[in-house]
Amino acid sequence: MKRDLDLVRKILIYFEEKEDDQMERDVELEGYESNLINYHLLIMDEAGLLRCERSYSKATPGRVIKVYPFSLTWKGHEFLSTAKNEGLWSKAKSISMKQAGVLSFELLKELLVSLAKDAAGIPNG
Repeated sequence: MKRDLDLVRKILIYFEEKEDDQMERDVELEGYESNLINYHLLIMDEAGLLRCERSYSKATPGRVIKVYPFSLTWKGHEFLSTAKNEGLWSKAKSISMKQAGVLSFELLKELLVSLAKDAAGIPNG
C-alpha cells in the first residue's frame, strides 16, 4: 500500500476540526476506501501525528493491527499549521517533486516551514 500525503493532510484536518476528544471507531473521508484510511491512521500513529488507542494481534502480541484515533498530537498540530494552507501545500509538493523527484514527509515538512518563513518575511538560515 502506498502512502498518500494528501490523505495524511485530510486526516489531520479532520481531527483538527473535531469538536471533542472522543475516540473515532471509523473515520470516513469522501473518495477514500476504509482500508486505505485505516492504513494511514496506523502509520500516522507510528509517526506520532495522532494520539490513538492501539489494538494488538492475539497471535503476535507486539503487532498493532488497528488504531482508534482521538486527536492530533503536538507534532500533528505543528505539521498541520503549515500544511493547512492550500497555497503553501501545493507549492511545497510541486517544488519537492520538480527539484528532488520525491514526495518525502520530512522534505515536505521542511519546505512548508521554509515557505511559511518566506511568506512571513523571516530569513531562512
